[in-house]
Amino acid sequence: MKNFILIGLVGLLLYSCKSEDQLQVMVDGFHENMYNHIQEQLITTRAGSTVDIPAGEYHFSRPLSLDGIADVTIAGAGMDETVLSFKDQKSGAEGIKVTADGVTISGLTIADTKGDGIKLLDCDGIVLRDVNVTWTGGALETNGGYGLYPVSSQNVLIENCETSYASDAGIYVGQSENVIVRNNYAHHNVAGIEIENCKYSQVYNNKAENNTGGILVFDLPDLPAGNGHSCEVFDNEIINNNHPNFAPEGNIVATVPPGTGIILLAAKKVEVHGNKIIGHKTVGTSVSSYILTQRPFDPEKYDPFSYDIAIYDNEYGDSEEAADVSTDLGQLVSTLFQGEGRDIVIDGISMPGKTGSNAMNICLGANGDADFANIDAANEFKNLSLDASAYQCEGVRLADVEI
Repeated sequence: MKNFILIGLVGLLLYSCKSEDQLQVMVDGFHENMYNHIQEQLITTRAGSTVDIPAGEYHFSRPLSLDGIADVTIAGAGMDETVLSFKDQKSGAEGIKVTADGVTISGLTIADTKGDGIKLLDCDGIVLRDVNVTWTGGALETNGGYGLYPVSSQNVLIENCETSYASDAGIYVGQSENVIVRNNYAHHNVAGIEIENCKYSQVYNNKAENNTGGILVFDLPDLPAGNGHSCEVFDNEIINNNHPNFAPEGNIVATVPPGTGIILLAAKKVEVHGNKIIGHKTVGTSVSSYILTQRPFDPEKYDPFSYDIAIYDNEYGDSEEAADVSTDLGQLVSTLFQGEGRDIVIDGISMPGKTGSNAMNICLGANGDADFANIDAANEFKNLSLDASAYQCEGVRLADVEI
């Protein structure tokens, strides 16, 4: 009730103002008062409480934050009803930053943050539901990196959300354990959905469309938590991810070629099945070692190889466009295949001591008419092979993630 009284009073005051300067002062004051009201609740709330944000579009110049208070729900009136705009953000970078356990955020839109839309750090028990994060100016490298960004957390559920125009990943979960990402729509980001350095994750029933790359499963060096494993990617629509790459130079996703469905980079124990991977001009699914990036790493602390991968029962469909050549990987695919893309590409780099025709245990099941290539990057592409017979095996099968 207090919120609506405040809104009503401000409305009357605005109506009575005669000069544009006075009007702007009152508008700014209204948004500042609303920010203070919400932030005060986030500071004084108790465990088990709900902080409601009423319907309306609010312009905030600094992030909202929740620190240390467990089991709090932050609830808007609906994704299309409660909009928090940070277009003129003057301090901080995030829209909402959380360092607390048992937090649910639902029913709102975050727009035009300087940095990440919603960041959750060192949390146990996260639910992001019916949340939209976007940048309304379109695809710009100055956009924030991540839309939804749980990191170094446990028991993460992201569902029924929408993300667009992130300069890194629309939905990113990093260095976390027990993760479910389902029923989301990620579009016009550099990476639609990215699972990085995580253990035990499932990504399913999502639509990743018109991103540069649809779904990425990465394991990268020089992070506090490394050597992730056990990711199941299934029953997703991964469609026409051919958007130009607008990531800032030097970012790892700046290497993703437009026209990429799925990339498994230094990934272990990954099961990819039942997906529609359609309309990608460069590569439908790529499996590669971190060595292919030619970036440095410490071999004592980091395992750069991909292995124990199962790719089966997916539907592939080619794009009629030529393979992209704006990145090194895109140029490589284009050069090796006379300008055409491929459905499934593995780099053929195996760890020292592993021998045999399928040293990395990469298994391909029934994937329709998908074409295949092992580009033999370990031997400077001398023995490129289109023969998938060595990879006809069942491969890894993962248990469901329990949160």
